[in-house]
This record gives sequence, structure tokens and C-alpha cells, in this order.
Amino acid sequence: MPLPPRAAEWMSRAEIDYIGPFVKAWAAFNAWYRQASEEAQERAMLEYVKNQPNPVRRGILPLLDNDNQTTDALALRQAIYDLHQSLDTIHLEVTRKGVNERISLREVCIRTKHLQLERLERNGQEFKAEKIQGGSIEITVTSLRTQQVRFQHTQQDYNPHDIYALQKFANLSNAQRTRLRQLYDGCNPRPMRDLVRGGGPALTIATVQFQCSPEDLLSGLVETIYAMRNALFHGEVAPDARVLDCYEPAYRIVMQFLTCV
Repeated sequence: MPLPPRAAEWMSRAEIDYIGPFVKAWAAFNAWYRQASEEAQERAMLEYVKNQPNPVRRGILPLLDNDNQTTDALALRQAIYDLHQSLDTIHLEVTRKGVNERISLREVCIRTKHLQLERLERNGQEFKAEKIQGGSIEITVTSLRTQQVRFQHTQQDYNPHDIYALQKFANLSNAQRTRLRQLYDGCNPRPMRDLVRGGGPALTIATVQFQCSPEDLLSGLVETIYAMRNALFHGEVAPDARVLDCYEPAYRIVMQFLTCV
């Protein structure tokens, strides 16, 4: 029985790469944060690494300081630069809950947002998005003077395309549509950050000036490399040399994490 096309392509490319070392390094990292965090859910474990006092934060954040010119600092920043450049040359995507997301330090969710109630008042109008019983999201536009509901829609999950395609959305005035977009775009549970051109403080990473804090860059690295791990384990990585090259600097970064624990 012949091999499936993708399996045959993998076999034809059987050569030394960093997939194996990366998987082993991540397995060690995973074993550490699973025990250290004392959390039951993977998401909570990652949040521990990113946000709670722990050896990785204590070891990595000083290495990201612009004034740190030690060998370890330069090696880490070079690995981050190499990862950024590798991901920039391709368009590596994963599918998350039916939505395509690019794996990149230019598009990374470092903090999720939990919608309960978002409200905006402009020109006598109330624009509101809130979680209602059952977990659905209700979006309304109401006149504050007359209490007349100008727009109302309920959806199961955050989906701006669904909202903006509605005829009743098109029936709103230009100003009302603009304000509703302003409100609802801010409800995104996975807001993406551009760590390279995000408008934050200047952070020198080899020859690139990132615009983010060291804390945000660490969070972005954890999320990006975790997404690369998932893409690999879930079969979303094609046997393309440029894609596989991304795992070499990712491996170096994870190994730097491990030296801290």
C-alpha cells in the first residue's frame, strides 16, 4: 500500500533537523511548569510561566534588558531575532476554534480578554455588549433619551463578521456603525499584539528594535512557541524546509528557559 502524499514527502525529506530536539526540550519545559505551577489546566500553567514569580521570569527578563551584554543575553536575543526572521519569511498558520491564526511575533495574543459587560455612550446612544444567561453575547444600541432599541443581536460566540454583515447593522447611521465597531472590536477575547511595531518601549533584539516591554516579549515567546508546539503535534506543519527551520531558534529559546529552572 503506497504511503499517503504527505507521509511520502516527509520520508523524502528525512534528514537531520531540530524537530526532535525541540520536542524533547519542550517536554522538559512542560514537565517543569506542570509541577511548578501546581495547576490542573494547561492554560493556567502557561499563565503561571508568563505572569507569576518563577525561575524562568527571574532568569529571562534580565537577559532582555537593553543594557545586558552578557554572553547569555546576546545568545538569547539572537535566538529571538532568528525566530522572528524565520516566521516572517513564511505564513505559518494554525486553526483555533475554526479561526485561522498566524504564528508570529507580529500577531500574538499575550493576554486574553473575558467579556462580561462592555459599554460606550456617545451622542445620546448607549452601545453595549454583555454576556447573558447561557453564555451568549447580546449586542444593543439604545437611545438614552427615548430608550428605543436601535439595534439588537444575540450570538453564541464573539464573531464581528456576523454582526457587520447584518442588514440591521447596515441600517444604522455611519456614526452609529463606527461606534458599534469601536465597542465590539474591543470585545475580542484574543486581541492580537504586534511586538515589533506595537508602539511600546524600544527593546533591542539583535538588529531589530522591538516595541514592547521585556515582560510582554517573554509572554509573546511562550505563546508563540507553544503555538508552534501545537501545530507540530496536531499535524498542521508541512514538511517545508523553511517551516522546519523555525524550530531551530525555538529550540534554543526553550533551552535557555530550561537553564533557569
